[in-house]
Amino acid sequence: MILKNPSECPTFANFLPKLTACFGDIAPFEQKIQHIAETAGIDLRAFAIDHLAVRMNDVTTAMQWKALLLEGGELLKESDVNGRPIGLFKLHQPIAFCGQSVSIIELPFPKGKIYQEQGWEHIEVVVPFLPDETVEQWAERVCKRFDLHENVQLKLKISQPSVAGERLPNPSIAISLKNATNCNFCCLKLHPYDINAIICSEIEN
Repeated sequence: MILKNPSECPTFANFLPKLTACFGDIAPFEQKIQHIAETAGIDLRAFAIDHLAVRMNDVTTAMQWKALLLEGGELLKESDVNGRPIGLFKLHQPIAFCGQSVSIIELPFPKGKIYQEQGWEHIEVVVPFLPDETVEQWAERVCKRFDLHENVQLKLKISQPSVAGERLPNPSIAISLKNATNCNFCCLKLHPYDINAIICSEIEN
């Protein structure tokens, strides 16, 4: 669902069916993310949704999807992360998702893993650092706040990707459902910074 009337931007209106054809309908993806959030006890209304992300199984599909996103948006940044490029694209018009306006889509190139479902895969939500908080303290506080380690329905992955040029620490807590409950293969990720802060830190470097 797009926030503005597509008739106000005919070019973008023509782009939307292509987006859905490649990534899938946004509504089922939104429902799966809400299911994960509710299971984890996270109220998405209280945190900014930074961006949406997709997954695919081969480089050919990644190149096709990259070309598609350039039709309806612009490339903000493309970085090498753990041996594969990850692009961040800002759409010309935002998408309405879980009550928020989201305009950035992440497209990570594949790295050998085969996904059961291609298309929409995860969202990233900003849970800011407290003053003088370390990465370890942030991760411990966030996990404790939502009882993530104690929730037997959840699978957690805590990591800190290394990206050349980034000055700000950008740890991640990835939350998914064990056993892919109800065929829910999506993921909800928590980060301390939004992507605009990360990009600005690189510019200042």
